[in-house]
Amino acid sequence: MENLKIPVTKRQLSLLKRIAKSDDRRLEDLINIVFSEGLWNYFCERSICFNKNDDEYTETEIKQKAINDKLLKDNPKFHFLTAEEQKAQGYVYVDTSFDNYNRDENIIEKLSEEFKNNALNEIKQDYKEIEENIIKENTPKEDKIYSLVDSTNKKSIVNGNTWEQSEVKNND
Repeated sequence: MENLKIPVTKRQLSLLKRIAKSDDRRLEDLINIVFSEGLWNYFCERSICFNKNDDEYTETEIKQKAINDKLLKDNPKFHFLTAEEQKAQGYVYVDTSFDNYNRDENIIEKLSEEFKNNALNEIKQDYKEIEENIIKENTPKEDKIYSLVDSTNKKSIVNGNTWEQSEVKNND
């Protein structure tokens, strides 16, 4: 995965870190979400259109473009046919550009969702690791006794110790 880099002052970075913490997020996740929303909002009423790169066509589109090119080459008057006649010969329109208006696929909406999913996927992966490693390791066992509350400095759950550390041994 590639990274974007934006210049920020120490103060701006400090504020962003605190905003992320206040929102119970990592800075990286906050940035992905803010960028996603900003991209979507910036282009919600602003039209944009640009050509697809060769590697951005699907296999189906590549095959259809070849069919369309052959139809146009073999019949110089192809454009004079009606849409139904063109379709009957196998012509299907292949979009050669990306845009955010009047198309089946809004590239800005899709890209914005991808940025949001970057953050969500990281969160899901982290949660999975926590679930597999930390939660399983730090759960009480049925056959053990634990100190939940202790007013002394002894290890207990209330004092922030793990279940294993708070286990009451025979000599306690």
